[in-house]
Formats: sequence, structure tokens, C-alpha cells
Amino acid sequence: MSRLAFPFAPAIDGRSAVAAYGSAPHVRQMLELLILTMAGERVIRPDLGSPVRQLLFGAGEGAAAIALEAALQATINQWLGDVLELHELVVDFDGAEAVLEIEVTYEVRSTRTADQLDIRKELT
Repeated sequence: MSRLAFPFAPAIDGRSAVAAYGSAPHVRQMLELLILTMAGERVIRPDLGSPVRQLLFGAGEGAAAIALEAALQATINQWLGDVLELHELVVDFDGAEAVLEIEVTYEVRSTRTADQLDIRKELT
């Protein structure tokens, strides 16, 4: 089964690009969407999402970063545990540059390929 790719990008022939369900690109897209979706943002699935945006301005050294890391781990395992195996999750906050960095290392279950997703959100 194919799904529209995210972000939407037409192919060179004018048709839409697709990512096969469970493929490495599709899993990566689902992971990025899950992390950047705020809980309550989806009408049909209000419990889908992560606390990144709620904790974005409270993120920092110590307890807040540890809490965000634990919440993200639980969210990823709950929603995407059937398509990926989470190996490592690192949340880092650079106060000097006001940047939140999330690094996720995982393995796609269907292909057994390892991948890494890096998300960088500026707080300005």
C-alpha cells in the first residue's frame, strides 16, 4: 500500500511522490510527524502527539530535559512500537542559542535497517 509522502512533493512527472507503508522513508515521516504533533491537535485522535511543544519553552538542563526524554520515549513506543524499535533518544537544550535538539536512533522492523532522525527547533 502506498501513501502520500510528507512533506508533499510532486514527482518530476507531475504526479505525487509516495512512500510504501512500513518502508524506511514512511517510518521516518511518521516519527517526525508524531514528535512535532502536539497532543490534542488531531480532532479524531486527541491523544496522538508528543509533549515537545508544551515543554519547548520549559526545556532546559536537568529535570525538564529528562522528563521530555521519558515522555517522548513512551509516546514513540505507544504509537510506533509496531513499526520501529527505539534504540536511543537524546534530548539536548542549548541555552546560548535557544535551540532544542532531539536525536532519535531506531531500527525499522520491516526492513531491519537502522536510521537516525535529528530534529532541531529554535525557540526564537
